[in-house]
Amino acid sequence: MATLSVISKKLNIYTPQNIAVSQGRVIVPLLDGQLLRITPTGESSTIANLMQSELGVPFGMTVQENDVIVTTSDFLPQHYLLRVKPDGKVEPIANLTQQSGSYGAPFGVVVFRGDYFVTISTDVVESTSELIRVSPKGEIRTIANLTEFKNPFGLVVQEDSIVIAQSSGHLVRVKDGEVSAIVDLQESGFGLPFNVATWRDQIVATTNAGLVVTVDKAGNVSTVADLNPAKYQIPSGIVAFEKDLIVTTNGGFLLRISV
Repeated sequence: MATLSVISKKLNIYTPQNIAVSQGRVIVPLLDGQLLRITPTGESSTIANLMQSELGVPFGMTVQENDVIVTTSDFLPQHYLLRVKPDGKVEPIANLTQQSGSYGAPFGVVVFRGDYFVTISTDVVESTSELIRVSPKGEIRTIANLTEFKNPFGLVVQEDSIVIAQSSGHLVRVKDGEVSAIVDLQESGFGLPFNVATWRDQIVATTNAGLVVTVDKAGNVSTVADLNPAKYQIPSGIVAFEKDLIVTTNGGFLLRISV
């Protein structure tokens, strides 16, 4: 049975935002543009404020060595893929505005095969989307069209493929440019997935039903934790930490899940 403990609370978090771990600290993006570094005992400090730097709100993130790789969106609209150094220095990797367009946005990002793979909604309203690959020099190319499964959110590398959470309710796998459905979490009664991670050799996902679930390679789903009874609200960001999981919720909580 899962044990939930609160690391931090009253965080201004928007649902699609993900989290990461670097040097034993949890990196948490806020709606006001801040990137926070939070210890397992709840002490926090600001790494950078991307809104103040006119780079937008951070959404997807991953860690490369000790740097945080993050996607951002503002209201102009302008969209970026950025590198944030541990001292708060921000370095642009690519401008994603052309790919996202006026009505889209970049969401998740992972490092895979030396490049950055980013989920992009090219139009949030029309639910058109794709997976793109960005080189360290900022060169961009499309890997797969994801529109069949509506808007994409978080993604994670699993062996030689990428698993993506989609607003259709599916987790999908992209391998060598081919897209295939793993499971429809919505149809199975687990809700719409937001973000994903790998944990204990399985995919783990947060959903809008207030659940954290695992999915094995055959698509079998199990519930790790139900956040509804404790009224933590909907889980969003998720990352493995030591033997446990760390999640954020739209109620402003940063939680540790021990199983």
